[in-house]
Amino acid sequence: MARLSEGIYSFPQAAAIVGRRSLATREQLRRWLAVIIAPTGGPHSMETVSFLDLVSLETVRRFRDQGTSLQKVRRVLEALRTAEPDVARPLAHRSFFTDGVSVWADVVGRTEELVGRNRRQLAFRDAVRTFADEIRFVNDAAAAWDISPWVGIDPLVCFGAPTVRGTRIPVKTILANLADATEWEVADWYELSVCQVRGVAEYAI
Repeated sequence: MARLSEGIYSFPQAAAIVGRRSLATREQLRRWLAVIIAPTGGPHSMETVSFLDLVSLETVRRFRDQGTSLQKVRRVLEALRTAEPDVARPLAHRSFFTDGVSVWADVVGRTEELVGRNRRQLAFRDAVRTFADEIRFVNDAAAAWDISPWVGIDPLVCFGAPTVRGTRIPVKTILANLADATEWEVADWYELSVCQVRGVAEYAI
């Protein structure tokens, strides 16, 4: 069960964040979450996910967008769980992103190549490396996500809702105001730059 300090997201909220570029459905998220949370791949009945689950789902989404099969993602997770059995969410852990430059792991008696010299794996590696630049870590676990140059997600700020980076202003507040006012007016009301307001609007497209 996710605690408030970990961020709590409903499936519609998670789908809006993770699916903002690829239109991931709630059903897809549930399948992916079953892989992330349950090694058996069984059904996931919880109606909310934590921030670490959200980061893990985004990782899976990027892999899937690169053409990586869900079976391959399962093998990655099995390898990571074998390598670091005490890490609850390995796809949201610093060691995964660090190893993401050339990902491999020992899997019970054999070496599983997660990313190597195989040309098809370069996109997989780049998906990990790019995402690593967006994550801030505390005690090796993902603690905040700079989801765009203008938008951030921090479980300790506004219960993890997307906010204007460096502020406590929810993205949804800016978007609601933009429905009735100009970028310049909204920027003035919230003491933001027009670039910040415009960046938040572009993030939501």
